[in-house]
Amino acid sequence: MFLLVPAFAAAASAPVVLGQSYLDGLVQTLTTNGLTQLASIATSLNGTAVGQGLLSQLPEGNKTLFAPTNEALSAVDPATASNDTLLADIFSYHVVSGDFVNETQTYPNVTIGRTLLNDSAFVTLEGGKSQVLAWSKAENGSMIALNQGSNITTVNTTTYNNTEIIIVNSVLIPPPNMTDIFGNASYELTALFSVLQSVSVTNGPSVFSGLTSARGITLFAPNNGGVQAAESSFPGLESNTTAFAAVISNHIINGTSVYSPGMTGNSSLVSAGGQKFAFSNNATGLFVSVGGSNAAQIVKTNVLASNGVIHVVNGVLVDTNTDPAVASSAYESATSVAAQPVTETGPVGVSATLPPDGGGGSGAAVMNVASDFAVMGVFIGLILVGQMV
Repeated sequence: MFLLVPAFAAAASAPVVLGQSYLDGLVQTLTTNGLTQLASIATSLNGTAVGQGLLSQLPEGNKTLFAPTNEALSAVDPATASNDTLLADIFSYHVVSGDFVNETQTYPNVTIGRTLLNDSAFVTLEGGKSQVLAWSKAENGSMIALNQGSNITTVNTTTYNNTEIIIVNSVLIPPPNMTDIFGNASYELTALFSVLQSVSVTNGPSVFSGLTSARGITLFAPNNGGVQAAESSFPGLESNTTAFAAVISNHIINGTSVYSPGMTGNSSLVSAGGQKFAFSNNATGLFVSVGGSNAAQIVKTNVLASNGVIHVVNGVLVDTNTDPAVASSAYESATSVAAQPVTETGPVGVSATLPPDGGGGSGAAVMNVASDFAVMGVFIGLILVGQMV
């Protein structure tokens, strides 16, 4: 999807229109540190309207730039060189608002930062928010980027003006949509995919269709093993339409993206079925339950999606209770908060510890989650209609 360029030297001759002094200094700093291709990208962007809009944000407040090396940029297909918008999208995902030098958490903790990527072709988060980047720091101080499919580490660091520059050995790829995530075998979500496609409003789209279209969604997604275990333990559940819909709704937080750093005792989060979530952890890892359900271990958190986030769990949270009034109120509250213009210049949420395999949060915490599902016709209708616009 996102392709980059070995051929930016030719594009560097594009006219520099915006922020001449700031841009000159940035380009010089990048060039001095051997980042000549990224320097050419910045110069090229300033010759386009979309690029100027992006670059105009760089001098405003502290920024952190994850800067791919020449080798990293040269390894990617050059087809993007002629696409100004896509080029700006790629660059914007490498810029995070805030100075994270002393804020980045050491593994197994995780840091979530708000990037400048806000193109609706790739980002549909709640309240029109920009996409986030998830990363951690190794014991040796090197950065570890999450959700990138390969290890991305720090080569060096430097500073220019208001911007901390972290030189990395790969290009950062923005989060895919939920369809692509469910199709990624490494997450083991094929069984859940079938379930979500099988549940729908009468003569309407499936729940999965609603999830992919939602603007701001959090899903606790049981993996294949968890779904199979539930099918054995609760063989009649799928045939009870109302109960089955309630169980699904209680795996969802509608209208907001809750990342693992937000899983703290100060959070106020309620499921889309109007039930309270509870979190606890021990030496084994982080666990989640909802209402009166069983607890499931979160085995992978912060699987970022274009419209929200998925946390993979190893079991189905079997709670058939719903409270439509609580769910509706919580969803309205979440969307109201999301609509408020807020500039995030530091870590999103509060630092949390990942599970042993690199996926989750830490510290005992109880959360109430706000959402908008209830029983079949109500909860699916709300996600498919009410919050899709």
